[in-house]
Amino acid sequence: MTSVTIVYTGPVVDDVVRKGENICATFEPKGSYIDTPVYTEGFDNSVLQLGDKQSYGKSIYATNVWGMGFLPGLLPMNSTTAKFAEFERAIFAAKEAADAGQENTGVTFQVDGYEEELYWTQIARGMEGLGFVVTVGEAES
Repeated sequence: MTSVTIVYTGPVVDDVVRKGENICATFEPKGSYIDTPVYTEGFDNSVLQLGDKQSYGKSIYATNVWGMGFLPGLLPMNSTTAKFAEFERAIFAAKEAADAGQENTGVTFQVDGYEEELYWTQIARGMEGLGFVVTVGEAES
């Protein structure tokens, strides 16, 4: 067994507020701009000759399928593999340590086999620039 430790050294933010506009009726039950005729039926520009003077067929949004959709979360746990969620756990650990005035020791867990070690060694390189320090066994990436 090999231990993997992930420490998040990036900025710790108390609250993240994401504001965006709804683009489809799935999130806006009263309708939205993609339900207007220019999106659902297209636009014939042969008479007016506006802009690039081209006519367009219906938009991809006209194929809206009603039902449950998938909305990824702000952090990776909601939309990625369980392995990748360890990075989110490291962010939570950094926040908890900052709030308690303690040293941020990150999260540590055990992995089995060379395939797991290879996975964590490789992914560590890609996460460095995002504020993560990953140690696999004795080697820090």
